[in-house]
Amino acid sequence: MIRIRLGARGLGGVRFAVSPVGAAKDLLRLVGFSPGTLTPQWRARATEALSRNRLGLLAVVGGGGPLGYAPDFIRPEPPAFLTDIDTALHQIATTPRERVHYELAGAVNGHAWDRGSGHPPPRQLLRALERGEEYVARRLADEMARFWHGALASSWPGIRARLEADVTARASEIARLGLAEALNHLAPNLEWRDGELIVHLRTGSIHRLTVDADAVILTPSVFVDWALFCAGEPPGVPAPRTPLIVYPAGQADCLAPERDHPLIGAMRRKLLAELSQPRSTTELAQRLYLSPATASYHLQILHRAGLVTRTRQSRHVLYQRLGGAV
Repeated sequence: MIRIRLGARGLGGVRFAVSPVGAAKDLLRLVGFSPGTLTPQWRARATEALSRNRLGLLAVVGGGGPLGYAPDFIRPEPPAFLTDIDTALHQIATTPRERVHYELAGAVNGHAWDRGSGHPPPRQLLRALERGEEYVARRLADEMARFWHGALASSWPGIRARLEADVTARASEIARLGLAEALNHLAPNLEWRDGELIVHLRTGSIHRLTVDADAVILTPSVFVDWALFCAGEPPGVPAPRTPLIVYPAGQADCLAPERDHPLIGAMRRKLLAELSQPRSTTELAQRLYLSPATASYHLQILHRAGLVTRTRQSRHVLYQRLGGAV
């Protein structure tokens, strides 16, 4: 098991984040390590994006290898609640050289592959490492960008809406039940006990780690079914990071991507996906790269159709979708 010891300061540093590149990392992990758990649609979309764009290095590093470990630097620490994809890709490309070396050295020496067993490191990764850690970081950022746009970008508004709705629900649970009880509800293998956040690992895992932390980042994912521990290390490692736990997002009223309602269409579907919480016309326009006039036009149609509510708050008009809009 993994034990994260949090004192009063650590509890004060617990926060949630929604990560677009984290979603890509989780999808890559399933493609590489347990593709049978993906739906046929997601499996086909991910494998096509990898093969069409020749993203072999990303597939190798992000897939986790036969022993299960996938380096954490391709899931950079979210600096805010929601980090845009370009910022996250820049974080990957500029990962400190010593951090890349630390994680990939562990991967090729027993965490993901084992030089002395039947699972040697792939030659593609070893050849890339010969060109230096900075080259590897930049190339992985470039390949992650192409994977993101090929496999996830079109579905991200709906996924993001579900993740944000999950965090909203967790915040409500914290307010009603307290942080400790809410942490116990995040995942079946996650437990708060005696001042420690404990991640129980799958049967047969040999990993044991106890870390003292001043903060923990909790990020929901639609591609995991139980909690994963990322990026928390003992003292002395290069470029240390805040412990991050990925947990399964709860089921929420997200829009299915397969088919558009005749009234809605692709653009109005994206607007509805953004409206799991109240947003102004200006905010929606910025999030979807629309002009305010275009966003307002579509919102008026959705409001007249009874799919969204409209309320005034100070000088702003806020829209939010109704449950029946799904």
